[in-house]
Amino acid sequence: MADRFRCSWCAALAVVVLLAAAAPAPAAIKIRKPVPDRLPGQGHQPRASRPDRGEGRFVGSVVFARGDQVVAEIGGQTRDRERLIVFGAGMRRRGAVVVVKALGDGVFLLRPVEGALPRPGDRLGRESEREAAARVLRANREEDYREFLDRFPKSAYRPRIGRELFRLRLRQRYPTFPGTTIEGRLVLVEAVDREVPLDQVLLKLDRFVIARTGGGGRFRIDGIPKLDEPVKVTLSVRDPRFRVAEEVRVSLPADRDTEVSVDLPVRITPTVLAGRVVDARGGAVAGAEVWTHPYTMEVLSGEDGSFRISRRKRLAGAEDGGAVDEPLFGGTYEVYAYRQGYGVNRVTVDADSFEENPVEPVRLERYDPAAEPVPELGVDLGRHLQLSPTGVGPQGGGPRLNR
Repeated sequence: MADRFRCSWCAALAVVVLLAAAAPAPAAIKIRKPVPDRLPGQGHQPRASRPDRGEGRFVGSVVFARGDQVVAEIGGQTRDRERLIVFGAGMRRRGAVVVVKALGDGVFLLRPVEGALPRPGDRLGRESEREAAARVLRANREEDYREFLDRFPKSAYRPRIGRELFRLRLRQRYPTFPGTTIEGRLVLVEAVDREVPLDQVLLKLDRFVIARTGGGGRFRIDGIPKLDEPVKVTLSVRDPRFRVAEEVRVSLPADRDTEVSVDLPVRITPTVLAGRVVDARGGAVAGAEVWTHPYTMEVLSGEDGSFRISRRKRLAGAEDGGAVDEPLFGGTYEVYAYRQGYGVNRVTVDADSFEENPVEPVRLERYDPAAEPVPELGVDLGRHLQLSPTGVGPQGGGPRLNR
């Protein structure tokens, strides 16, 4: 009897398995969650550090909608002019509404402000920090920035919002008296062989050309409007003669006027001599020595025959370490090139200061030393040593022969 029951149970189980295998697989059900707008200028954030967790939590639903008249039940506390997100079927975002006024206990009159008109049954959720930040940055209005700062006192987006509010106020209200003052001076942090004036240099505070230096490179920026949020902004130069040696960040406090002192280190924008060393057919000559007269320094051409000279070495006294590396200034230069197995050649360039100057290709003729006749013994070898078949040589410098 037990064996007969066991066989029947096994047969029934086999039939169920066969039916399950033959039946079509049920389609996977996908639920689209509300996706907030990405904050402009922000990349992907790690999940643990996102400040808008819980953004899908609903706070109410629409009970009546006709045109711009929307009535909803909202649980908990809400504020006048609060912005809520409308979600339709399948949790799809349909738009946004704002709270106009309370009609009763938990019942509010709303007004659509974005997207499609709400429908009865649509659900309402609070606007996340990310959505609010993206919205106010798009609007770029002072009242929206201030509303965000009041609503999200601990938001991770406050530095970005504060910086944009600073830029807006600077465009609209600068200068404002009284206001914050920034004063300081330009400091040249490298040695040069001539006097470089530091006056009449334009300064940029963040994105704005804001001041011009006076004698000795001193500057003063007055009238920066009072801020709602402390910000850090970059101070730099806008002058082709100079480049900032290191980034200078200026901290401006909130809710008060102050004086900030800062030095701005700068370097000379180098003059660049850029060209190529090629053979008679125009092919690149790699590893060629390149130097100039007046002398700057020696460099080697790269694999593609290119070279760049932007600094010069100047001999100095023992107290200076024997040599000083300085930025190159404009002038007329003869550019020489040489490589063993080739002759030496030169070109002339009139270089402008503080920019890159193209040098025409320096062409080298291949020279086979084995083809030169060997002089007889007892003959003065100095008469047979030539710098190149063309007889072109540098003034006071050049390659070393017989190395």
